[in-house]
Parts: sequence; C-alpha cells; structure tokens
Amino acid sequence: MDALANISQIFAYLLPILGAIALCLLIVLLVKMVGILKNMNITVTGVNTAVDTTNGYLKELDTTVKSVNNMAMSVEAVRATTERAVKKTAKKWSKQYDQVKSAVTEVLEKSFAPKEEKPVKDPKNIVRVASVEKPEEIEEKAVEAVKEVIEAAEEAAKETGKDVE
Repeated sequence: MDALANISQIFAYLLPILGAIALCLLIVLLVKMVGILKNMNITVTGVNTAVDTTNGYLKELDTTVKSVNNMAMSVEAVRATTERAVKKTAKKWSKQYDQVKSAVTEVLEKSFAPKEEKPVKDPKNIVRVASVEKPEEIEEKAVEAVKEVIEAAEEAAKETGKDVE
C-alpha cells in the first residue's frame, strides 16, 4: 500500500502542475482562435466589398446589354422593313416592266415595220410612194411610254414610303 500512497502523493503534486499547463495551452488556443476570427471578419468584409463592387459592374453591364439588344432589334426591324420594301418595289417593277416592255415593243414594231406601198391618188396612177409614219407620231408614243414608266416608279415610291413609315 505504500506504493499506492506514494503514487497518490506524486499525482497530487503533478495534477496542479498539469492543470496549470493545460490552462495555459487553453488560453493560448483561445488567443489564437480570437486572432483567426478577427482575420476571418476582415476577410469576409473584403469579400462583401468585392461582391458589392461586382454587383455594381453587373448592373452597369446589364444596362449596356439592354442598350445593345435594343439597338440590334432596331437594326433587325430596319432590315426587315427594307427587305419588304425592296421586294414590293421589285414586284411592282416586274409587273410594270411587262407593261412598259409591251408598250415599247409595240411602238418599235410600228415604227420599224415595213410599210406597204400605197398608191398616190394620181389620175394616171403612175407614181407609187412608200408611206412613212410621221416622226412626230413616233416621238409622241415614246414620250407616252416614258411617262408610264415614271408614273409606275412614283407609285412604287409612294407604296414604299408607306411601308417605311
């Protein structure tokens, strides 16, 4: 039993020393934890600042993206309107082209067609003269054909103006 008493007495001396050492280690550990928490608070504050700055940039970028999107939509609308106008004008011109072509062809056929010889009322019926249309008539027909083309162009321009508006 002496051995147990001796061991008990040794532990009675060691226990307060070991408790003091454990308390010192615990205090050091708490001091380190407080330092880590302070650093973490500084880090979180920095992250919050960075996130706020990023949010501001994203809002500015959102405004820019909306502006670019609106501009792209406007360009697309102009392209579509122009395409419709050009197609309508081309369609109108193709219809008018056939009319102008037939009118000009008719005028040219009449002016360059071989003329029949008509007898001149001559009592002796000796002289025969080839009939020739008057140049004034050919000029009048050409002017009429050109006027029709101009009217068709003006009509197509008016229709195109309505589409663009």
